Amino acid sequence: MSSQNPLDQVILVDAYDQQTGVMDKVEAHRGDGQRHRAISVFLFNEDGELLIQQRSQQKIVGAGQWANTCCGNVRPNETYQECALRRLREELGITEVTLRSLYKFEYHTKCNEEFSEFEIDTVFFGEYVGEVSPNPEEVSKTEWRETEQLLQEMAQDKKNSTDITKQKYAPWFYILVQQRSVAALLQ
Repeated sequence: MSSQNPLDQVILVDAYDQQTGVMDKVEAHRGDGQRHRAISVFLFNEDGELLIQQRSQQKIVGAGQWANTCCGNVRPNETYQECALRRLREELGITEVTLRSLYKFEYHTKCNEEFSEFEIDTVFFGEYVGEVSPNPEEVSKTEWRETEQLLQEMAQDKKNSTDITKQKYAPWFYILVQQRSVAALLQ
């Protein structure tokens, strides 16, 4: 059920975020997915613009789609905060940032015919003004976006296509921006 390499594992949890086991990361996303711990990060610059990323084509979920600053799966023996800082470093080369936890919630969404997200997700936010160095294995592009325009584009994109694989933005990004706490950040 789980691989030997903890770098390829996720922490399985129940609805109360109590650990129930570990599982191979890919297998945890297959089909309807298995509930596991994850993080989402929103970084803003001094002008209030949000850093978004276009995910690499190599990703099993959200390949080629735009998403929030970064996301990740919490590894065994890792905290949510440690995961958020690790994923910022691995995906975007960001090492000097202070993150604050916004809230934790559960979501479940199909991402394509083969994979889904089923996560207890802790959302972090912070301000960042340094260099961004995307890892091409993780990220195709990055942009700083004015939030009102971004939200309008996301609404139009979702209206234009009900096929999640053809939408410009990742399925979980739509879910995140509809959360009251995140929506308040984006105003």
